[in-house]
Amino acid sequence: MLRSLASLSIVALLAACSPGPDDSADGPADEASASPTAGAAEQATGPDDMSDDGQAPPAKGYASSYTKLDLDICDVLDKSTGEGSWIEFRCPGLKDIPLFVSEGDGRFDVDAGIKNGDFATISAFNEIGDTIEWRLRDRVPFAVIFRYRDVSMESSPRSVLAVETIGSDGVPGCRVAQIDGSAARANQRAREIADTEAAGFDCASEPRYIGNAR
Repeated sequence: MLRSLASLSIVALLAACSPGPDDSADGPADEASASPTAGAAEQATGPDDMSDDGQAPPAKGYASSYTKLDLDICDVLDKSTGEGSWIEFRCPGLKDIPLFVSEGDGRFDVDAGIKNGDFATISAFNEIGDTIEWRLRDRVPFAVIFRYRDVSMESSPRSVLAVETIGSDGVPGCRVAQIDGSAARANQRAREIADTEAAGFDCASEPRYIGNAR
């Protein structure tokens, strides 16, 4: 009887000291399981949540904020339904900065802040991704990054990231660069171009093109 009790005590002691089946999986939560609201405005995920591997940390004072683009909730400013139909929208943006979206001949243009009078797009029939990335310096927005999807080649999908400055009264924005979505570190390169070139960009000059981005 005493031998049985001693054996049971040893078994119980060993069980208490052994890790449970889930203990080895414990550890810091990864990004995917973190709360979606924690720091959501500054996650470096890029337009349409396509992140790049090995991103460098943002430069001091720079950050990103993200908004959704939904044409169904935008105001229609003007349109033509005849031959060569087109339509112009005014959409919610970030805080009090609106987005102006124009569509014509199966192609889209996006202006931020105010309309700039130019129709900048890619040559192929396209659509706009539903995520707009706003680049901020010291919490002040100065550029937007968005994604074109080439819808002309279903068998070989292509996307292009566009970098656009934010316009204001008397100083319209313009296209700074277009980056092939399949280029290495495309999202990070778009942010770097926005951060280093947008502020002093001459809108009379041609945008910068990286890869198959026209």
